[in-house]
Amino acid sequence: MQVGFFNPVTYAGTPAVAVWPTPPIFCDREAVSETMRRARQQLCLADELGFDWVSVSEHHYSPRILAPSPMIFAGAMTEVIKRAKIAVLGPLLPLSNPVRVAEELAMLDAMSNGRVMVLFLRGTANEILTYRNNPDEGRAMTQEGVDLILHAWTEPQPFGWEGRYFNYRTVSVWPRTIQDPHPPVFSSGNSPESVEFCASRRLNLALSFILLPDIAQRVVQYQEACDREGWEPTADNVMYRFFAHVAESDEAALRNIGHFRVNMGLARHLSESVTQSLRESPPEKLEFDRPFLCGGPATVIEQVAALRAAGVGMIDISFLWPGVSYEQQLESMARFASDVLPHIRSL
Repeated sequence: MQVGFFNPVTYAGTPAVAVWPTPPIFCDREAVSETMRRARQQLCLADELGFDWVSVSEHHYSPRILAPSPMIFAGAMTEVIKRAKIAVLGPLLPLSNPVRVAEELAMLDAMSNGRVMVLFLRGTANEILTYRNNPDEGRAMTQEGVDLILHAWTEPQPFGWEGRYFNYRTVSVWPRTIQDPHPPVFSSGNSPESVEFCASRRLNLALSFILLPDIAQRVVQYQEACDREGWEPTADNVMYRFFAHVAESDEAALRNIGHFRVNMGLARHLSESVTQSLRESPPEKLEFDRPFLCGGPATVIEQVAALRAAGVGMIDISFLWPGVSYEQQLESMARFASDVLPHIRSL
């Protein structure tokens, strides 16, 4: 099992409102400085603790993830992270110029000496509207953008591109990526349509914040689709991103996470007690009553084994959870690295 640390760069202050877009008046400048200090500290810690990669995502107009430009953040990572890979998971292609994305990722691959991984995403409907694009075209724009970037990385001669959404008279990306033919590329598989695209392009499958039965279902669909395309993926081609909290015992973990429910990353306080399972609902409406991995080391090892049994070989973990202090996040990372990671490597 390969393990990465997802650094959400979550705002260190306390926003006065939980709305999107969040008014800038609520953004405290000192809290932003502290956010970036913590991000650097966590990145260094993850590298020291032995995580295989560190990752950053892209979000806009809110304190949820202060990384509207994941390329800038990944560039800073190349100067801080000396051993682990750098995963840009991922640029929102409907908001971007795919040729520029291809160039910047190639530059990052060179700066990191070939340690870049990438996942191209379409973003949520509200984020697509950030730059006035049509959310209904988000998937199609993303898939065309992926095709364009892959072609730009592998075509040895300048070429033109006449697509439905992107048109370029000349594309000739410099520098070339250090990794040959290009960095590992993941594609979202949270929807059945996306799984089919992923398999058809022979890309790695990335899943996030869905239930275990849904994970197993998507992996089976991916395997079957890959078989139709004439290739066979392994567990190392499947990554799952989720929340986790590891404490000295199950009781301590539940006490630390408190009475919160997370809905697509946005939390609201609830009066009822924490339940022991995730509710069945469509992925886009999922609410989490606790982190996907939660408990003492022995319990978390069992939970990781269930993921592995579902066909997942790579896990991208955020140790963030409402009510869990920054110090508890660091403790959870360290406990996972010392008491869980050595036992799941051979899964």
